[in-house]
Amino acid sequence: MSIKKSALKTLDLMTTSDVAKALGVTVRSVQLWVEQGALEGWKTPGGHRRITRASFEKFNANIGSTENKATTRLNVVVVEDSLAMQKLYRMTIESWQLPIDVKFVSNGCEGIIYVSQHMPDLLITDLKMPEMDGFAMLKSLRDVDDFSKMAIVVVTGMQAQEIEEKGGLPKGVRLYGKSPVPFWEMRELMQGLIDRKLEA
Repeated sequence: MSIKKSALKTLDLMTTSDVAKALGVTVRSVQLWVEQGALEGWKTPGGHRRITRASFEKFNANIGSTENKATTRLNVVVVEDSLAMQKLYRMTIESWQLPIDVKFVSNGCEGIIYVSQHMPDLLITDLKMPEMDGFAMLKSLRDVDDFSKMAIVVVTGMQAQEIEEKGGLPKGVRLYGKSPVPFWEMRELMQGLIDRKLEA
């Protein structure tokens, strides 16, 4: 879309960051909405996107209730018995300022209950836990409807050979080590899952 500079001065414009903060989503999400035509916007000569406030207000009215807005947020459950690790996950994920809701449970039994009731977008789990470990939990979850639609990350200090000796992991599970936890990879994964929800 091409608009003369004189016309731009008369418009109340917003940046992608402005819109992202207002809606509680990522800048990339806003960029996708502009590309899909859901928001009226264009690129400046410097390559920055600008969106009219009128377009934003119309879009915001269309998405309506907080229930609809919630569908753009990523639902994540972390199965981890260590309170120190739970705190590390919480502080790190919150620092990203992405539209992510995180629930923490402390063992495999609680993990099965939460997944069965809520079917999160992403499950992050340890393998060594009390009462029911990660291996038993993942094996049980295979029978849950839509299990294959959930992304799974295993974070463990166990070696690959030891994991295989205990039966291995389901196909498609991402395996990360704990020393240290590669949060930069997790962030990329979560950002990709958020973008996929918006494109669906």
